[in-house]
Amino acid sequence: MRGTAMSNKDMVNHPEHYKVGGIETIDYMKAKSTPEEFKGHLRLTALKYLSRTGYKDNALQDLKKAQWYLNRLVAECEAEPSAMAGVTGKKYAPVDLTKELK
Repeated sequence: MRGTAMSNKDMVNHPEHYKVGGIETIDYMKAKSTPEEFKGHLRLTALKYLSRTGYKDNALQDLKKAQWYLNRLVAECEAEPSAMAGVTGKKYAPVDLTKELK
């Protein structure tokens, strides 16, 4: 049974499907992005998991995943506290989402 086998693995901290190719996807993403981009990714991914909590199969797992991304974001900010762009949003101008794209 696939559901049973998957539940025995750590689907929050180090899911097996994110290690294909010998490097965890999150480490590859960090290597290929700027610090601001990476921190923005962490913040928005935490928001994604918080927003979908209760709407998918495992609400507790979604909360733990959000927590994982927030913990990683805090660690990144503590490692480089002067580079808070991507977290505070102050580097970027607000976007008016009501305007249509032309």
